Amino acid sequence: MKLTDTKYVIICGLMLLVCISIYARNVSVCGRVVDKYNGEPLIGACVYAAYTDKKDSLMAVADTVGSFTVSVPENQLLRFQYMGYKDTFALAKSNLLIELADGGEWKNPLWIIDSVIADVNYPDIWYQSPFGDITLESLVCEAMPVLREDDIEKVHLIDSTICFGNILYTGLCRVDTKPTTVQVIVDGENCGIITERAGRLAGETGAIKYASNILRIDSVVDAVAIDTKKLLLIPTEYYKKAEKMLVVTTDHHYPSVAESGFLPYQYDNGDDYVSDGRYRIVDSDGRIGYATANNAVIIPPRFAFGFPFHNGLARVTNSGHLETVIGSDGEYHYWVSNSWYWIDKMGNRLGMEDETER
Repeated sequence: MKLTDTKYVIICGLMLLVCISIYARNVSVCGRVVDKYNGEPLIGACVYAAYTDKKDSLMAVADTVGSFTVSVPENQLLRFQYMGYKDTFALAKSNLLIELADGGEWKNPLWIIDSVIADVNYPDIWYQSPFGDITLESLVCEAMPVLREDDIEKVHLIDSTICFGNILYTGLCRVDTKPTTVQVIVDGENCGIITERAGRLAGETGAIKYASNILRIDSVVDAVAIDTKKLLLIPTEYYKKAEKMLVVTTDHHYPSVAESGFLPYQYDNGDDYVSDGRYRIVDSDGRIGYATANNAVIIPPRFAFGFPFHNGLARVTNSGHLETVIGSDGEYHYWVSNSWYWIDKMGNRLGMEDETER
């Protein structure tokens, strides 16, 4: 090798070392995240270290004045995220002012469904995409799982600030739905089929209000509307008779958790959360059941494992075992079973799953 070649290799090596040292040097990045148009701080905005080959890592959350501080490599790419705004990327440097622009979405609007104000709990709703990749009808169905697109007759989104009940809403979503058949089940008993507009059962308390006020069912403690076509299970003929189900629970026949001697299932270092109007309970043998938010035992403990309810359904199994999460030193476990199945909110078995779930 020639001397000039040796010098070239040495110089290249030194330059590489300099580059590596610069790349590895951490800097303290202080900055603020604000609304691009009014300069208001975006409290709770998330600051992520962005990567192309692995999942982004949360580094900081903006405080009450929108400020954040992170220690990252100087040329680290950062991603800033806040609900309702477009994600913004910036290279790490000493001081940053991040201005986030409105992502074309509204906070939860006022919902008028079949001419009735509905308490739809949906964090935001988007304008219909001009590219056709998602429709407003699809988003309405996501907000109200009891509905399908073919249930919807018309959706009208109004871009206007509306004051109702001394509350300002940044928009109004008016939804009209079509009549559909509904199988009514009260405390596990088939009470026949009615015809009603699907939207009358939508919203956080829509089914409860409908059962109490329209059907005049006494002492309703819970009700849920279920779209039978969305049950990707093995439905029986009982569930094929109508397009929807209205499953109603009253307080006439169910003991309280305290009277029964059951205890709340322990989850996340505390009592189980109420999900879809139910929380999990356990007996002295550790078997799982379900109770309502007002502590009525609807499904006595009989399952080996059971997940929380969601959209009127829960996944349970009568057998299985625990596996330890690798690297948790025995602190965390997960459930393994090859016989999971679904139940409705009264404990009726709906169908089997095909594959093992955790």
